[in-house]
Amino acid sequence: MNLFPLIEVPSWLMLTLNIILWPIFHGLISNRTLKMKDHYFVRDTFLYRPRAWEKEGRFYETVFKIKIWKKLVPDGATIFNDGFKKKSLQGTELTYIQTFINETRRAELSHLLQILPFVVFFVFNTFWIAMIMCVYALAFNVPLIMVQRYNRFRFQKLVKRL
Repeated sequence: MNLFPLIEVPSWLMLTLNIILWPIFHGLISNRTLKMKDHYFVRDTFLYRPRAWEKEGRFYETVFKIKIWKKLVPDGATIFNDGFKKKSLQGTELTYIQTFINETRRAELSHLLQILPFVVFFVFNTFWIAMIMCVYALAFNVPLIMVQRYNRFRFQKLVKRL
C-alpha cells in the first residue's frame, strides 16, 4: 500500500500546484515577517545567537566560500517596496548599521519559515516528488540564511569597533 500521495490529483493539477504554491508561500511568509514589529529583531535570541561552530562567520568563509557567491544572491527586499535593502551598505552611521543587523534577523526568520511549507507537498505528490520539494525548500532558503548570519557577524564586529 502506497502512503503518498494522501490525496490523489490529476498530474496536471499536481504540476500546477507545485509551480504556483511555492511563490505563494514565499510571498505570504515574506509579507508577514515584513509586517512584524521591529522589536522582535533587536537582539540575538536563541534563534539568532552565534553558535561556536560558526566561528564568527569564518565557518561560512572556509567551508562554503561564501565571499565568492554571496554577491550573486539577489536582494529579496527589492520585491517589496517596504523591504530593507541589504545588497549593499547604504551608510556608516551606527543607527543604520544596527538597523541592518536587525533586518538580517528578520530575513533569517523569513527564510526559516519559508522552509516549513514543504510538508504541504506530501499531501498531493508522490513521496519522491514531495522529497524534491523538500530539497528545493532547503536549497533555496539555507544559502540565504547563511548570508544573513554571515553578514550579521561582520556588522556586529563593526558595531563593536564603532
